[in-house]
Amino acid sequence: MKFLPLASSSAGNAYLLSSGETNLLLECGITVRELRRRLGGTLPPLRACLVTHEHGDHSKAAKQLLHLGIPVYMSYGTAFAHKDNMDEARLIAAGEAVQLGGLRVLAFRVFHNTEEPLGWLIEDSRTGERLLFAIDTVNLNYIAPGLNFVALECNYAAEIMNRSPGTNQNFRFRKERTKRCHMEVGTALRYLRKLDLSKCRGIYLMHLSDAYSDANAFQEQFERAFPGIQITICPK
Repeated sequence: MKFLPLASSSAGNAYLLSSGETNLLLECGITVRELRRRLGGTLPPLRACLVTHEHGDHSKAAKQLLHLGIPVYMSYGTAFAHKDNMDEARLIAAGEAVQLGGLRVLAFRVFHNTEEPLGWLIEDSRTGERLLFAIDTVNLNYIAPGLNFVALECNYAAEIMNRSPGTNQNFRFRKERTKRCHMEVGTALRYLRKLDLSKCRGIYLMHLSDAYSDANAFQEQFERAFPGIQITICPK
């Protein structure tokens, strides 16, 4: 199982997961043209795209992908709230699973300011490798055993936010919205410590805030907390 971050920021999110025989696109928050560019000029054969929620930085290209004949999976709430008509989308709810080629996908609930956001537990049916994927969630209570990879929201640090000089109404609103909708670094660390990571080989930190994060500091914190596990800050 290989996890390739293609874009990870409020400007757009997209990640490619491959079992070698099955490719899944997780999020499509950049255009198909930009996806092709970041993949060297062409899209690999995609079995499906999984969309966690309706915000454009996660779902922008959903309609384009459907036009290309690529199945797009999302919750009913996401389909209903999406800016484009999602009648052709494949619907999935928390607790439901679907087999996509050699990858089994189980949807679970996350916590964001959207209609019905989801996270994904994805297992390679051939090797048994498992990835947990959770983005744009303020917290997480889903515990999965035997994880080999974790891709997790790690948006901001409260310490950086608190010393930010912005005090006008727009800055206050932005800060409060971030705290209500996104995962703080301490929350991410506490969640990961609840998991059995004895078989984990890689932790990917996604969707870092431009204003309230420090990639180098986050890298050092997680390397200290989880020695022996490869820590990757997903690029923008």
